[in-house]
Amino acid sequence: MLEEEALYEYADPMSSINIHYARTGQELGWHFDNSSFAITLMIQEAEQGGVFEYISDMRNSAQGDMNYAGVERVLKGEVAAKQLSMPAGTLVMFRGRDAIHRVTPNEGETTRLLVVLAYNSQPGIALEPEAMKTFYGRIA
Repeated sequence: MLEEEALYEYADPMSSINIHYARTGQELGWHFDNSSFAITLMIQEAEQGGVFEYISDMRNSAQGDMNYAGVERVLKGEVAAKQLSMPAGTLVMFRGRDAIHRVTPNEGETTRLLVVLAYNSQPGIALEPEAMKTFYGRIA
């Protein structure tokens, strides 16, 4: 299904399994993943908002094609994104390295909770220290 010979967890202790949460007004802006792919499990959905939006194949990172012009069009709202409904209990396998994606602002009092398990197709991959500081507020 994934067309991968092997799968590897992150080489740093904080990136393989995470719980993402969003309270009222919080969102996760447009981005690409560092991992080859992720498995997500929705624990608790938002009352409103908190919608997962994505655009497949926005870039080809393996060949160095970052498609900056296409990304700019997404950020300007000129490209329509697909939306994925994810009620509680939904398990999703997603290749976010080349698919730009986001989660819209959470509305209502219910905190959106999502477990993310990230995997790589090569061993020994770790986030750069700067990225770890941004995502986790610390290094290791």
